[in-house]
Amino acid sequence: MNENKLYTECQHGFRQHRSCITQLLEVMEELTTLIDNKNDIDIIYLDFSKAFDSVPHERLILKLKSYGITGFVLQWIERFLKDRVQRVRVGRDQSGSKDVISGIPQGSILGPILFTIFINDLPDVIQSYIKIFADDTKIFNSPQNSNIIQQDLNSLQQWSDTWQLKFNANKCKVLHIGKQNPCNSYYMQDNDSQSIINSCTSEKDLGVTFDSDFTFDVHINTAINKANKMLGVIRRVFSFIDKESFLNLYKSLVRPHLEYGNIIWYPFLKRQSAAIERVQRRSTKLIPELKHLSYTERLAALRLPSLKTRRIRGDLIQTFKIFRQIDDLDVNKFFTTNQCNITRNPLDKIFIQHCRTNLRKYSFTNRVAPLWNKLPDHVKLSPNLNTFKSLVDEQKFLKDILYDFDN
Repeated sequence: MNENKLYTECQHGFRQHRSCITQLLEVMEELTTLIDNKNDIDIIYLDFSKAFDSVPHERLILKLKSYGITGFVLQWIERFLKDRVQRVRVGRDQSGSKDVISGIPQGSILGPILFTIFINDLPDVIQSYIKIFADDTKIFNSPQNSNIIQQDLNSLQQWSDTWQLKFNANKCKVLHIGKQNPCNSYYMQDNDSQSIINSCTSEKDLGVTFDSDFTFDVHINTAINKANKMLGVIRRVFSFIDKESFLNLYKSLVRPHLEYGNIIWYPFLKRQSAAIERVQRRSTKLIPELKHLSYTERLAALRLPSLKTRRIRGDLIQTFKIFRQIDDLDVNKFFTTNQCNITRNPLDKIFIQHCRTNLRKYSFTNRVAPLWNKLPDHVKLSPNLNTFKSLVDEQKFLKDILYDFDN
């Protein structure tokens, strides 16, 4: 499947060099471009009903054959799936055994691959933008194309009926983004009746909460609350914390809440950046011997960069991953050179686009361009990721802002 490039580019789950972040990066690139072109957006979040447990074996075998998987390999997969039984146990009582005629065996290495192959042709029936991570599927388009969105939902329903992998219409959601969004209604077929898809003001997507205002305030506030709760647990459990213990606890239990996916929800508003930084400021006060120092002095004593600086460093690392194909992303979709020709050469300077909105201006591809252009050629040509990280940390422009933060 990989060697012959048979997987759809829309799928990021169970794929080598792909992740939740790679999918969301592509989504943000497309969403911010639409918004910058004065388009509102409707995002439909789809929910399969018991996805992994519902895949029909016979139809899965048909799809495997269509991709050229035959002979001994196909026979082996058939035997892997068939002749399985299940029963229910409650206390000491057990039900009778029943044949399992559908579902992917979970916990196996082969299971996710088989499911990915089964839904691989799903994007073929869609005209709108579509992104998939395992069974998490979303389509999006401008509400001006509401007829296309509804046609896509009808096509998805037909696909679902044909391949017997049902959608749970009650759990599907639509997120309307944009101040001028007309908030159109969409529906899906639920058994013999039409079910209106429920609207929402925010939706958690692969760990990042998108809101209708597209400010990510909901996600940032949630992340701050989770980090503060964990900080409270540490404060109650430990009566005394030295530097080494603090760094281990903070880096493993608190900071991840403040940093997961920040390349997506980057806080370009100072109030957001300051609110996030306040969590680290409070955290460093847990060390008695540093409590009397200023925040900048505490960071220096701990050799702990500010969260703002770590976000900048993270942007540069992600750019290196894209250029060097460490992440399976098409560099042409993200960067162009200032000569306006598309390139795969990391030595070329990235062209900074003209943007109508702050959202697009501070999106990943635009905010990282001036930083990447500052890097010397030998840093951009680092042989591996660890070398690149070490060389980036030595750059003067990053050292100068190591403990910089927004008040």
